[in-house]
This record gives sequence, C-alpha cells and structure tokens, in this order.
Amino acid sequence: MKSLASFILRGPSQAILVTVGTGVLAMMMPPLSILSGSAVALTTLRAGMRSGAVVMLGSTAFVAVLTWLSLGNVLPALVFLGMLWLPLWALGWVLRETRSLALTTITAGVLGIIGIIVTYLILGDVTSWWKEVLTALFEPAMEAGGPLADPELVEKVLADLSKIMTGVAAAGFTLNMIMCLYLARGWQAQLFNPGGFRSEFHELRFGYKAAVVSLVVIVLAMLPMGGISNIATEIMMVVLGLYVIQGLAMIHAIVAIRKMHVAWLIGVYMVTFFILPQLIAVVALLGLADTWLDFRQRVSTLGASN
Repeated sequence: MKSLASFILRGPSQAILVTVGTGVLAMMMPPLSILSGSAVALTTLRAGMRSGAVVMLGSTAFVAVLTWLSLGNVLPALVFLGMLWLPLWALGWVLRETRSLALTTITAGVLGIIGIIVTYLILGDVTSWWKEVLTALFEPAMEAGGPLADPELVEKVLADLSKIMTGVAAAGFTLNMIMCLYLARGWQAQLFNPGGFRSEFHELRFGYKAAVVSLVVIVLAMLPMGGISNIATEIMMVVLGLYVIQGLAMIHAIVAIRKMHVAWLIGVYMVTFFILPQLIAVVALLGLADTWLDFRQRVSTLGASN
C-alpha cells in the first residue's frame, strides 16, 4: 500500500490513473471505491486543494468519456463526483487546513446529515419512496417463494425498513468517507510521518459540544414528535456511526497503553462486526461516554499507579 501511495503522489497523471482505475473496478467490486476516494484525499492532503481538484475533475472527465462511449450517458461519472471524489476532496482540504482528525471526522458526519435533510426536501414522502424501491428489489425473491413468500410479513418488514433507510444510507456514506480519509491519512503518515496517524487516531475525541448536540438528537428521536422524531432517528444513525469511530479509537488507545497483544483488537473487531453486531451500539455508547469519563486517561493513570 505504501508503494501505491508513492505512485499516486508522483503527479496528477498517476493519481488520476489510480482514481479512475479503482473507481471503474469498483462498479464490479464496490470495496475498491475506498482506494479511489483515498487517492483524491491523499493528493489534496499532500499537494493542496488545487492539485486535489485537478485529480478530481480530471478523473470525472475521464470517466464521463468512458461511460459516454460505452453506456451513452455520463451519469456514473456524476455519481462518482458527487458521492465520492468531491466529499473526499473537501474532507482532505479540511484536514490539511485544520490538522484536526476529530473536526474532519465530524465534518464527514455533517455531510451525511445534510444528505438526509436534502433527501427529505427533494422527495417529501421519503418512507413511501423507499418502500417502492425496496419492494422492487425484493419482488423477485418474493415470487421465488421460500422465507419471503409471506406477503404480509414481507410488507411489514419493508415498511419498518423504509422508515430508517435514509439514515442507514447516510451512515454508510459517512463511514465510507471516513474510511477513505483515514486510509489517505495513514498513507501520508507512512510516507512522511511514520506513526503519526496511529497517534492521531488514539487521541480521537469529539469534545463536549458535539456530545451535547448528539444527546439532543437522541432525545428528539425518542420523543413522539412525528416527522421531527423520524428525521432525528435517521440523523441519530449518522451520529452513532461517528461514536462507533470514537469508541474504536478509545479501544485501540487502551490496548496500546496497556501494551496488550494485537489479537485483542482482532477479537474486538471479529466479535463486534461479525459475531455479535449488536455490540456496535455498545461501542458507540462507550465512545459517547468517553467524552465525559475519558477512559484512556483513567487507564493510563491506573497503569502508572501499578
């Protein structure tokens, strides 16, 4: 990965090649979109806003030509621009200017929340729109029979999903942006400041103001306030996604402070994301509580006293 980062920073042509190449391959293998977005973010972090814009716009133009020749439209290029490269260019610029991983991560969350609000403004009845989309997606499986053959059960499940799908999509978008940004920051640290990103991540905390705003959102989501509560519920998913990141940063820091084996981290990720995904909410709550309790400082003090 270090050699790929070095290649990206050789110049705009190399960065565009990686951005476009991994972006096109991401149409078949979506995880590769992380490499595409990271290339734009890394260029912006290292070479500045103008160089990042050259890579972003050059990649958009290149993909537009490819999709026009092969598909007859440029929509995929605009999707890449709006959903991947433009946000990563903006986040790369924020991190370069502020040198604050916490502030930039919060900015990613704000972008996700703006996406929720814009979706409600454009679509109006978002729940009905999602229900139509989900019904169209599940219809072939329903017709095939099996566990999805019960129309009443499927309709109930889809109705429940429709109420939260905008938040789920926004949280996914936000976390994807954060992964791209962190990979780019990690590349930059590998090349120019070994160990720098590790220290930044271990110290990641969003602060009291962000925590208070988050608690307000959570309270609004729990109150019976109709449309306001519905929007707050969807925003809460983005907020909790951010605190999952802070919770993981806290766990990484504690493992480092206590000089524990890396197997502990592997175990945490395996259990949380694959075996008992319900624990994701616990990690988020720990991240939020860390704002006031500062678990890292407590563990560090305990270790010093022993």
